[in-house]
Amino acid sequence: MAEPTKLIIDTDPGVDDAVAILMALAVPEVEILGLTTVGGNVPSARTARNALALLQSAGRSDIPVAKGSARPLRGKFSYSPQFHGPGGLSHRLPDPSFGPVNKGAVEFLYDQLTADQIGEVVVVALGPLTNLAHLLWERPFALEQAKNIIVMGGAVNAPGNVTPKAEFNTYSDPVAAEVVFSSGLPITLVDLAACRQVGISREQAMVLRSDHPLGQLTLQMLQSWFRKEPSRQRFEFYDPLAMAIALEPAIATVTKVDLDVGLEENDSWGETTESGGPGEITLPLNVDAARFFGLLEGLLELEGL
Repeated sequence: MAEPTKLIIDTDPGVDDAVAILMALAVPEVEILGLTTVGGNVPSARTARNALALLQSAGRSDIPVAKGSARPLRGKFSYSPQFHGPGGLSHRLPDPSFGPVNKGAVEFLYDQLTADQIGEVVVVALGPLTNLAHLLWERPFALEQAKNIIVMGGAVNAPGNVTPKAEFNTYSDPVAAEVVFSSGLPITLVDLAACRQVGISREQAMVLRSDHPLGQLTLQMLQSWFRKEPSRQRFEFYDPLAMAIALEPAIATVTKVDLDVGLEENDSWGETTESGGPGEITLPLNVDAARFFGLLEGLLELEGL
């Protein structure tokens, strides 16, 4: 595994965010410098609470959490209670006994990216890109110091999941997505077309077991998600695939594209389309599903996958 050694995870937990974070926590060689939170799947107060509670339940209260944007650059977040539930996590975790750091997400990102580890930090963005856009606007030098930026978002040449054309994260703040995608920075966009190549059925999920504490937490999230709604038959690993590509880039073949984001407030809002220009954004195409599930199984010691 050619994993990065230092990560910052920008997140809006979120069931699939939680699984992705637990994957990163399970890699001994990876240092998670912190989590920055953003509104998205649920309001920002809840995403911060969920991040803190998840780290505490995983025995990693040493990892700082910095609270970020409560609103997108334009409008309001619409949230996704129909998928994640009103609290964001399918399994209720104990209330955290510690809180976020005093600095906000933008200041935290700036400090970490411009510290001694310049050029070594991979930013994994699992929610709307509001925090990263604010950082680019306010302190553009900082994000230029990232080794790579892995983004879960968009639906390039694929149907959306919140409208026929748009994916949830990009739809939640398309203005921020346009700022980030047009920045010229080293970005890998893990879109819905890639994510739909790695999923698990209800029957597969409910028989999984793990003796690993992080694996047990993962299965609590995953199996509770199915139990909450009997009609659910398949869970697709959106954010976990983005994390897997951060940890092991060879999991997917890639191409290079340039993207435009729909900013007209009509049916193209949040749509991601190829602009036809010279490509700067790395877009995964074909995912090695066996390799992804092997990584997931190995990190979390899952049995029955």
